[in-house]
Amino acid sequence: MSSRLQTFLALFNTAAVVGVLLAFLGHQRTSEQELAALKEQVRQASASATANQGDRRAAAEAAMRMWASTHGAQNPTARGPGPSQPKATPPGDDATGADAPPDELPPTGSFEESRTRVFTAFANEPVDNDWSGKATQTLNETLRQHLPSNSRVKALDCRATLCRVELVHRSAADSAPFMMSGLRSWPGAIFVASEAQEGEDYVVTLIAAKEGTRPPL
Repeated sequence: MSSRLQTFLALFNTAAVVGVLLAFLGHQRTSEQELAALKEQVRQASASATANQGDRRAAAEAAMRMWASTHGAQNPTARGPGPSQPKATPPGDDATGADAPPDELPPTGSFEESRTRVFTAFANEPVDNDWSGKATQTLNETLRQHLPSNSRVKALDCRATLCRVELVHRSAADSAPFMMSGLRSWPGAIFVASEAQEGEDYVVTLIAAKEGTRPPL
């Protein structure tokens, strides 16, 4: 029974991560081709209960990178010239060609490396009182409306472009439905930084980005 329960919770863990990515890809009007590819990642992550947790995590990471790539085209700080500023690429250079501009490349490295970059960026951000106040109000209203009755907000801290949200659920089963539908009203990107069982609490940490920006994955 213990191993079956662990498998069940692991599947919910992955479904929560991938579910949010799927919801926000649809929210940002992703192309049908990208959405189909993401659905394939979801299928790989959850179709087989016999797959090990590493395989499911790898599929979830691939989906996360695709989601980040989709938002990258909206990133004003993306590397490389825009379409109106063509630049020749020297032979043998590692720079990406015109048919695959740098701002459409997914982030590199592991999920843990992406999480470290996001947490570091949040820790180093100053506080924009105007935006942080509005963002805190929006998130509080969203959480109040959609959090399960047995869940609560452990912490909520907004800076200049990023908010860190810690949620406490009774179990992964309470977290998954909320992750897949409860944050649709947030206009920016959402990064699921961690999910962990802490005693009797199932704690989920999210990073919510300002509209038009994205976490530095």
